[in-house]
Amino acid sequence: MKNFIITTFISTIITFNCYPNKVILKCLNENYMSKKNINPENYYQNRRELKTTLSKSDFELYFKRFEITCLELLINHLYCNICFNSNENSLTSYDGRKFDFKKNISSIEITNECIRLISDMSMGYYEYAEFLKNQKKIK
Repeated sequence: MKNFIITTFISTIITFNCYPNKVILKCLNENYMSKKNINPENYYQNRRELKTTLSKSDFELYFKRFEITCLELLINHLYCNICFNSNENSLTSYDGRKFDFKKNISSIEITNECIRLISDMSMGYYEYAEFLKNQKKIK
């Protein structure tokens, strides 16, 4: 038993030290939304990870600014996977940087914060610009 505990402890240390930029996300399947599309310019070959204390239905709210739901904007256009009903509100970028949001926050506020953060990121700037360009074509 003692050897098992020591082995588990050492394995955990090695895992977290060898993969510092990988997002290790524990989210139940029924609380997780993900798509397979990845920005072709993204050399990390991953998607952003958004954790939220809110539910999926909270993000089905119409985001008037763009005439789509918060969910559609985040998942389809800003390449975010979303873990709903989490214990925190945070966004993890492609390179593993984590941005924490306040505890009591609405889906609109989270979406606005994600837009602000992502549009300030190197790849995110171009993703957001492309989204805005496509929005103009639709109208």
